Amino acid sequence: MIKPFKYCLLLTVNCLLISCDNYFKNDYKDNSPTSGKLKVYYSEGLQFHIKNQSATFSSQYHNANVELFQACENDIVDALLNDSCKAIVMSRLLGENEKKAFEQKKLFPMYSALAKSGVALITSSETKIGHLSIEQVKQLLNAELSLKDSLGNLISPVAVLDNKCSSVAYYLLDSIISAKKFGPKCFAANNTAELLDKIAANPNQIGFLDFAWLSDRDDELFKKYSSKIKFLAVGKTDTAYFEPNQSSFRTGEYPFTRTIYLLRRSDEFSLAKGFEAFMAGPKGQLTFLKQGLLPVRQAERIIEVKMEPMAQ
Repeated sequence: MIKPFKYCLLLTVNCLLISCDNYFKNDYKDNSPTSGKLKVYYSEGLQFHIKNQSATFSSQYHNANVELFQACENDIVDALLNDSCKAIVMSRLLGENEKKAFEQKKLFPMYSALAKSGVALITSSETKIGHLSIEQVKQLLNAELSLKDSLGNLISPVAVLDNKCSSVAYYLLDSIISAKKFGPKCFAANNTAELLDKIAANPNQIGFLDFAWLSDRDDELFKKYSSKIKFLAVGKTDTAYFEPNQSSFRTGEYPFTRTIYLLRRSDEFSLAKGFEAFMAGPKGQLTFLKQGLLPVRQAERIIEVKMEPMAQ
């Protein structure tokens, strides 16, 4: 026979287990850092990396369902503002006008820096130029650029963007040329896949895309185009030029380096926070590193040097 005290204790434990079982509905609004559903909007250029991070996160936490939506730069911010999602991933923080729009709704999104990438310039392998200065890039995007190639021929390259509403286009307009529109020698492809095909087939065209597309040298996309296109080095001065890579991102020598952020509007105990913590944590950071981007946090390696004489 169960004594009254033990019976009450057993009943209490059972009630707690049942209530914990039903505590989270595991949907979009009622979730935990490792379970539930989450919508994430992201920039096209980050597609491979975000999909890989999401798959790794979901494989580790089987009750977590992260749904990814690729969108234009302004649509990504609007999705977060209008509560169409709880988190977004893009290569910048909110602008002043965007912050004011959030503040009007009494929203103050939290964020974490994840990794560094950059806007890369690519051209056909047959194009006889290897570098451009920032001033030449501005001239190309604003008006018309004329320069001599390595054979001494005068060329006037055409600029091709990955997409007219991409984060790359936003960055070039807002941060590089400070203008409302591009010049007459600047055009936009429909997407990055189309851009890569155009650049590979047409010498003297210069493509602008997120380096994250081609950062992983083991990826099939990089292997497909590695012999057809090349990166152009870019210089802050006319004497030193740097290609986009982990090293030049770290030193800040590549002038078009950008930081990738996750911004969220949910609380600390949510799936959005869990996904953010994963990508900003050791496993997520190592994944960025292996795929060719520069993680913002890297594990320290402690090397101990013993200054003792070697045994004879």
